[in-house]
This record gives sequence, C-alpha cells and structure tokens, in this order.
Amino acid sequence: MSDFTFSKREYNKHCLNEARQLASTQLNGMKRAISRTKRHGLSESEATELSERILGLSNADQARIRISSGRRSFARCADNRLTTAGGSMDISVEITSVFGKRTASVTTNLLSDAELTEAVQRSEGLARLAPENPEYLDEPGPQYYDAVDAYYDSTGEMEPDRLAGAMARAIRGAKEAGFVASAYVDVRAGSEALATSNGLFAYHASTGVALTLTVRAQNGSSSGWAGDESRDWNQIETGRIVADAVRKCREWQGKTALKAGLYDVVLEPTAVGMLMSRVMGAFDARSADEGRSYFSDPAGGSRIGEHLFSSSISLSSAPAHPYGERPPFDGSGTPRRPESWIENGVLKNLSYSRFWAQKSGVEPRPSAANLIMRGGNVSLSDMIQSIRYGVLITRFWYIRGLNPRTISYTGLTRDGTFLIENGEISRPVNNFRFNQSLAEVLQNVEMLGQPIQVAAGENSSVGTPVIVPSLKVSSFNLASVSDAI
Repeated sequence: MSDFTFSKREYNKHCLNEARQLASTQLNGMKRAISRTKRHGLSESEATELSERILGLSNADQARIRISSGRRSFARCADNRLTTAGGSMDISVEITSVFGKRTASVTTNLLSDAELTEAVQRSEGLARLAPENPEYLDEPGPQYYDAVDAYYDSTGEMEPDRLAGAMARAIRGAKEAGFVASAYVDVRAGSEALATSNGLFAYHASTGVALTLTVRAQNGSSSGWAGDESRDWNQIETGRIVADAVRKCREWQGKTALKAGLYDVVLEPTAVGMLMSRVMGAFDARSADEGRSYFSDPAGGSRIGEHLFSSSISLSSAPAHPYGERPPFDGSGTPRRPESWIENGVLKNLSYSRFWAQKSGVEPRPSAANLIMRGGNVSLSDMIQSIRYGVLITRFWYIRGLNPRTISYTGLTRDGTFLIENGEISRPVNNFRFNQSLAEVLQNVEMLGQPIQVAAGENSSVGTPVIVPSLKVSSFNLASVSDAI
C-alpha cells in the first residue's frame, strides 16, 4: 500500500501535470530531431533509424512504415490586410501491419518507445480483424532509385518576414490601383521515407512554394488572378504576379454579354494546366483494360500505339524535372522513371499498379509524377492575332468530371474572359460554363507557346507540378453563360 494518497482533485492535477510534461518532452524531442540537420525534416539516417526502430517492434507477417516530417508555413491576406500567418512542424508515422492478405494502418506523431509500441499493436489488432484483400501483394524488397535533389534552400530557409513582404507587395499593388487583394502563400520543406519489413528503404527531401493572388474591384464587379508554383522560391515572380492580377482586373471591368457556343479559344498557361492536370488521371491501364476509359479499345485491352491526338501533342513526366521535382518512388515503393505518355499524338504508355502489372504480365509503372507538355514557339499575342472571332480564357474554376470514357469535364471561366475579334482583344465578356472533352481539346490544338510551370490547383496550395504552354484550340464548348465573377 502506498505511503501517501491523493484526493481526487489532486490526482487529476497530478495526471494533468504528467501529461503536460510528457507532451513537452515529446515536442522538444521532435524539435531536436528536426533541428539536428540544417534542412527541415528528418535526415536519411534519422529516417532509417526511426523506421528500423518501429519495424523492430512488429510481430506481423509483414509491415510497412511511412514517415513524413518537416515544416509548413503560410501567410494569407484578404480585404487589403494581412489576416493570418503561421506554421507547424511535425513528424508523422503511418504503420501498416499485414497478416496474410489482411492489412490495417495506424498513424501517429507520438514517438516514444511506449507510444510506438502501442501504435504497432493497434495496427496489428486492426489487421487481424480486417477482411482479406485479394489484390494485396507482398511488401517489396530493396529497390534502386534515381537521385532527385528537390530541396531548395531558398525555400527551406524562408523566414516569416519574406512571407509578410510578399503579402505587403500584393496589398500595395492592389491599393494603388484602387482594388482589393486576397493572396495566399504556402511554403513546405521536409522529407518523406518509406520502409518495409522485406528490406525496402526509400527517402526523399523536398521543398515547395505556391503564391497566388486575386485582385477584385471595390464593387466586386471584376477580378483578376495570377500565381506561381515551384520548388524554388527564387522562381516565384511576385512583381509579375501583382502586375498581372491588377491588369486583368482592370481590363475585365465593364464586361459585356456574349452568347454561349463553340469558339476558337486561346488558353493561357494556367487555364491549360488546370485542364491537363485532369488528363494525368486518365493514364491508367486497369481502367483502360476494363473498358472504363477513353483509352479502352472496344475490342478489349487498351489503345496504346494509336494516333489519338494532334501530332503537336506530347505529354511526359520526369521526377527530376528542374523546379518540378517529385519523389523517385510512388506510395508502394515502386521506382519512378521518366515516362512518355503521349508522343506526337500517339498514346505510348499507361500506368500499371503492382497488382495490375502482375496480372498483365508486365513491369509496374507508377502514375505520372508530374506533367510536362511539350510546347512550341508561338507567342500569346500571335495566337490572338490568328483568331478572327474567339475567346481568350485566363483561368478556370470548380472543374468537375463528367465522363471518363471521353475525359469530359465541366467548369467555369474566371478572373478575366475576353472576346477576340479580327486578331485583337475587343472587349471583356461574361463568364461561361464549359462542357468539354479534354480528348477533343488535345485533338483540336492548333498552336502552342513556351511551356512554364503553373499553379494549377484550385486550393492555392503546393500541388503536383504542371509544366504547360499556352494553347490555341478550335471548337471549345462554352456551353452556357455564367454570372459568376
């Protein structure tokens, strides 16, 4: 029997203090782990040590460990004022346990031996209860990965004053023009690692930054948007972003009516990127083989080798592409290599998961790590001059899928839509809802500009790198008029 006793209130206070002390120790441990290296996130040796420590606790038939670590910071302005800014750093571990073909995962950022043991045991308990997955394949063993250096110190060492400076520049530019600015900058720096009980270990360190700006008229009648995304902060052109967003907002004032219909269009690179990022998901062999894809052959199998698009169209991916780097492995640990998906209009390859590759008797091929569209040398102004009657589209919004068999999507034009007449921009016009097959877009491309990396996501955060040119496209279906701004 104890020599002392607690009242209920004292006991609760004692437990709370212990919890606080444990949380403080845990946080300090994570801070030390991240700060032991110059870069944010665990180093390769630290990730190796942590994954081996967790695998050593496993009693499952097989196990997989995924570790994400590093820092994320952000700043946001709205209504011409800085509204929020902050950041976080964390080490997150996903533990997957396997018994036969039964699997389950548990994620934790509590890294003491006791807490990791508990997480491993929970994942094992859940795995024993899980139904069998008939498509599960044994965890892979050691693999060879190409070297990809995706960590840029210009991004990793960014301080809060640089984020605030970008916001201040956006606000100042909008105020001077008599407009209202809303901007967001998202910065990430860290590493990810994957390890299996069969000897696989993969590691990748990276940075990423996205800066986007929307400028609106005081009465909300007009808007303009511009943005950049890269691994390297030095590639973010804040001055150009501010100037472009202000210019588009100014030029879109006093928009006029234009009826819906099929138009020749000029798509700025951001608009192209927002469409082509949806095409990435179509390069899947299984959906093609099962008849669910545009790339399905009616006689069975896929259409690999067929000339499906304009001869000017080539789409590829490369994990080491400068400023658009991606991990040289996918979530299963399969190596990613440079891939050609469409070459001169011909479908060259589709992606194969490990399961579907085994079933099809081919080597696995991960999905596209990023998207790189080969361009041309036609300027945006030359594209406009080539159009007798058409529309300039600067950006889309709220893009949603319609039919995977035709790669069809719907969405809205946004932040600056203009009528082109006799080779010149004649007037700003209303927005439209489009209903369009992206396969037809790739068939109807007539001119291409120089490729650039764009911020192609709708949430303004760091996303999958997309490198695309501006395009001139015939017969684009602007299906109905929209009153959206």
